[in-house]
Amino acid sequence: MPAGRRRAAATRRSPWSRTLGAAAVGALALVGLAGAVPGGQATPSDPTAELPMTFDGTDGVVLEGRSEVAAQRSEMREPSGAPVPLSAVGTNLAEPLPAVTGQLWVTAAVNVRSGPSVEHEQLTTLAWADQVDVTGESADGWTQVIWDGAAAWVASDYLAEEEPVAEEPEEPADQGVSSAACGTSAGIESSLAANAAATYRAVCAAFPGVASSYGGYRPGDGGDHGSGHALDIMVSGAAGWQIARYLQAHAGELGITYLIYEQQMWTAGSAAGAWEYMADRGSPTANHDDHVHVSTG
Repeated sequence: MPAGRRRAAATRRSPWSRTLGAAAVGALALVGLAGAVPGGQATPSDPTAELPMTFDGTDGVVLEGRSEVAAQRSEMREPSGAPVPLSAVGTNLAEPLPAVTGQLWVTAAVNVRSGPSVEHEQLTTLAWADQVDVTGESADGWTQVIWDGAAAWVASDYLAEEEPVAEEPEEPADQGVSSAACGTSAGIESSLAANAAATYRAVCAAFPGVASSYGGYRPGDGGDHGSGHALDIMVSGAAGWQIARYLQAHAGELGITYLIYEQQMWTAGSAAGAWEYMADRGSPTANHDDHVHVSTG
């Protein structure tokens, strides 16, 4: 083949090549137009203006400007943050308040606690004849109540379904201090100190048959019971207060130092009505609801 014809064949382009060439020329023209605008950006007054296009040297045109705008618009459509999982909300919500099922009456001063034991926090103290809302729940001798808008607990022994009525029986005539022997719990007297033994006989004579039994010396006790200087008179209710008042009246003769009854304490030398409430010890016996305690010197 002649050389001239070989060069013509070599320089002859296929239709696809011509197409790519035209596209490249068009792209360069658009770039030139964009460059005529300050900053290389389309003006707001030209709604048909396009962002600059560049030819990437392949068989296609990459619209870099459009890709950035599309990415920004995509981000605007996405939520600003991932959905908060339910577990992240937290579970520290207030416990629902138990329903009130009724009311009970307080039979003696008693502490209200945050849980069903004496180890739980003391919230307040209810007085005799107070009424309290209950929920019907109980646990190990404790009754659940509603106090100050929350569930709390009270020792069940201090609650009753009926309102307590103050009993004021006629006071027996004061027979003074008798030294007659006592037939109730007679075995305790030999272990009592002199003043405790005199108190035992005096109460037994002034209130015959009232006390169900008497208690005295307790081996190993670190208090007055361990030394024989204390006496327990097993009695409850109004009768216990009659005996307490009798002992107050004769405290000097019997060498009494203090009395305890129904969770209250009286110290010799104080006014007759100067009884002070004691901390709740958790049971009727520990709170002296079922006996009068007498300590002597």
